[in-house]
Amino acid sequence: MKVLALPSPARRRLAGVVVLLVLVALLLVPFAGLSSNVIRLLLGTLLWVATSLAWNLLGGVTGQVSFGFAVFYGLGAYATAFAIKGGINAYVAFAIGGLAAALGSVLIGTPTFRLRGPYFAIATIGVNEAIRIVMSNLEITGGASGLRLLTTGRFSQAEHYYTALGIAALAFLASWYVMRSPFGLALRAIREDQDAAADLGVRPVAFKLGVHALAALLTGMAGGAFARYTAYIHPDGVFSFATSISILLMPVIGGLGTLLGPVIGAVVYSVVQEEMVVNFPQFHLLLYGALLILIVLFEPGGLVGLGRRLVRGIRVLLAKGSGGPGVARSPAGKAGS
Repeated sequence: MKVLALPSPARRRLAGVVVLLVLVALLLVPFAGLSSNVIRLLLGTLLWVATSLAWNLLGGVTGQVSFGFAVFYGLGAYATAFAIKGGINAYVAFAIGGLAAALGSVLIGTPTFRLRGPYFAIATIGVNEAIRIVMSNLEITGGASGLRLLTTGRFSQAEHYYTALGIAALAFLASWYVMRSPFGLALRAIREDQDAAADLGVRPVAFKLGVHALAALLTGMAGGAFARYTAYIHPDGVFSFATSISILLMPVIGGLGTLLGPVIGAVVYSVVQEEMVVNFPQFHLLLYGALLILIVLFEPGGLVGLGRRLVRGIRVLLAKGSGGPGVARSPAGKAGS
C-alpha cells in the first residue's frame, strides 16, 4: 500500500514502467502459443483501443460529443481497400485511409462545429446515417454486396496483430502528447467554457477542426487495418450507427478525458462483446444500456474515476489506522468520537 503514498514524479515513473511492461507483453503475444481465436480477440481489442482513444480526444478532452465516428472508420476502411486493390503497399494504404478520414472530418466539421451541445450531437447522427445510406447505394463500394479485398501472399495473423498494436500505440502516444501540450490545454479550455477560451485568444472552431482531424486520422487507420484483416467490408457494417455508439461507449465506460480510461473501456467492451453476443445476442445491448445509466448516475468519471475514489478511500483508512491527520484526537491523546 506504500505505492499510494508515492510522490507524483515517482508515480509517473512507475506508470511508465508499467506501460513498458505491458507493451513488451503485447509484443510477445504471437510467441506465447495462444490460439488464433485469442489473438483475433486481442487484435480486435487493440483496434477498439485506437478508436476509443481517438474519440476521447474530441469527446473527452474537448467536450464535443460526436455520434458519427463510424464515418471515419468506414472512410478509412474503404480508402485503404481501394489503395491495396490498386497495388499500393498496405502500410502506405493505412496512411491513405487515415488521410481520407481526416479530410472527411474537415468537410464534416466545418459546418457542424458552428453548432453547440446537443445540436452538434444530433447533426453528427444525421451525417452518419446520410453517408451510410449513400455508401450503401454506390456501385464502387459494392453496394448491398459489400467489397471483397483479395490480397496476394500468405496470410499472417501475427502481421495483422502487430499492425493493430502499432496503430493502438500510435493513438496512445498521440493522446499522451496532446493531453500534456498547450494544444491540449486549449482543448480543455474549450470544453469548460468556449466563450471564455475565445476571449483568451483560443480559436474554438480551428482547434476543434484540428483535434477532429487527428481523431479521424487514427480512426481511419484502425478502419483500414480492420478492412485488410477481414478482407471484406460492407457499408452497413463499417458505417453503421452501432459502430459509432460502440466507439463512443468505450471511453464513457473507462473514463472521459483520461488517458487510461479509453483503454480500459475498450478492453471491457471487447470482452463483453465476445462473451455476450454469441451466447446472448440481445442481452449485451441491455447490459450496455444499464452500465451507461449506472455510470452517468453514480460515477461520471467511469472506471478510472471509480478507481480514484477507491484509492482515496484506502488512503483515508490508512491514515486513520496510523493515527495520521485523518483521525481527530482529544487533548488526552485518545481518539475523539
